[in-house]
Amino acid sequence: MIARGVKIMKKWLWILAIATICFAVYYDFSRGTLPVVDSSQPAEESPTEIAQTNVERTVDVEIEAGQTLLSVMEQLHETGMGADMEMIKADFRLLNDNQPPEELQQGEVYTFPLYEG
Repeated sequence: MIARGVKIMKKWLWILAIATICFAVYYDFSRGTLPVVDSSQPAEESPTEIAQTNVERTVDVEIEAGQTLLSVMEQLHETGMGADMEMIKADFRLLNDNQPPEELQQGEVYTFPLYEG
């Protein structure tokens, strides 16, 4: 009697395992598990931005120990910069081949923007 119950349980276990595998294969083929770009619609092309800066005047400065972008800009603009920090960072990157302003190296020469105001 118990042996017959074990046989039936094994049979149902195999049926359940096969059904689970079939469902997983069906789901994978029908919906997929990875996102897919719809090829029927053309992909949106992002416009290529041309690097532009409104800075007309610049100055080259050799970085000394402890200097930061802000400290150099404050030395260059004693009466006020006339630009916010985000604009200054963006202009600095454009003038220095995308060099992060947070990674200034002592002894290196960088181009800094000069603002009016």
